[in-house]
Amino acid sequence: MVGRITGLTLVLGGAILACAVGAKADTVRLTTLEWPPYSGSLPDNGFSSIVVREAFKAMGHTVSVEVLPWQRAVHSAKEEPGVVGYFPEYPAELDGFSLSDPIGESPLGLIVPAGAKIADPSPPGLARLKLGVVNGYVNAKPVGDAIATNGLKPEAVVDDTTNIRKVAAGRIEAAEIDRYVFSYLMRNTAELQSLQGKIEFGPMLESKTLHVAFNTKPEGRKWAAVFAEGLKKIDVGTLQKQHLSALAQ
Repeated sequence: MVGRITGLTLVLGGAILACAVGAKADTVRLTTLEWPPYSGSLPDNGFSSIVVREAFKAMGHTVSVEVLPWQRAVHSAKEEPGVVGYFPEYPAELDGFSLSDPIGESPLGLIVPAGAKIADPSPPGLARLKLGVVNGYVNAKPVGDAIATNGLKPEAVVDDTTNIRKVAAGRIEAAEIDRYVFSYLMRNTAELQSLQGKIEFGPMLESKTLHVAFNTKPEGRKWAAVFAEGLKKIDVGTLQKQHLSALAQ
């Protein structure tokens, strides 16, 4: 009788152990875009990817991040089986997705020629500028308000690097950009090295939170709940200071 109980205990124990190992071995599939230093083909896939991995690691899981063009990243997260979300995303009402708690912050502002000043960064003041934005990117609230209510017609381009060159050449007065993105590009893009000291960041317009957008399918909801718990176990602010503080100088 003792032998039977011991055998049963071993079987049950082995089953429980197998379940625990299986849970720890789960790999969560997410997509992202090329947006350094937050995400992309970078060491650890960028700062936002580090936060995402640390949160899931705190819950015993690993993460697979696929870097795609933005629209494909969103579409894959919504439609491809096994992919449960994408990041980073600004606060927004999204069809088919729910947003996590913040995984960092994006300080949005304007770049201008060195020594130039924006006297009035309010929406009416911005509407008087020849201002560059990136097509498809979410605008800081003052820029959005200037477009919606003050008649601003910004010049839209395909990427931030183009706007940096346009500001340096005097083709536009200012361009909207994330502070960390600007600093990263100036330090790591060969074609911008000759522009060092010719452009500066300022003024700040708005700091937007960044999030993981999980799809609202059952699998997406499941991993959103796991991620929410993991995010509580890490210090996002400290991670941001550790990985991005040098870019804020």
